[in-house]
Amino acid sequence: MAKGKADKIKASAEFIEAYYEQPIKLGDIAHEVNLSVSRLAHLFKEQMQVTPIEYLTKIRIERAKKILLTTDKKCWNICYEVGYNSQTYFARKFKEVTGMSPSEFRADNRKCKEQNK
Repeated sequence: MAKGKADKIKASAEFIEAYYEQPIKLGDIAHEVNLSVSRLAHLFKEQMQVTPIEYLTKIRIERAKKILLTTDKKCWNICYEVGYNSQTYFARKFKEVTGMSPSEFRADNRKCKEQNK
């Protein structure tokens, strides 16, 4: 891949990482790096092996996992903090990625910590 293309994909990923907590559309990312939506989608998938939206989901869920493990915030608060505007959608995506609900994830990981003490 030409350096210019690689730089655009890197900039796309950095944009997602910086603004994951806000509503982001594919068009927003494409505009940021001066590519068409279809070109961005193609190049991103080619270089990162995931779509930009899958990457956004990964970033959001990883952040949610950290918050679940390090705070006592309610799941609905975390949902909005990581960029989702629907608790149901957040829970569904979280379960898709981790195999368990946010509250199950928190309880399961706290159980492991207790057992390791």
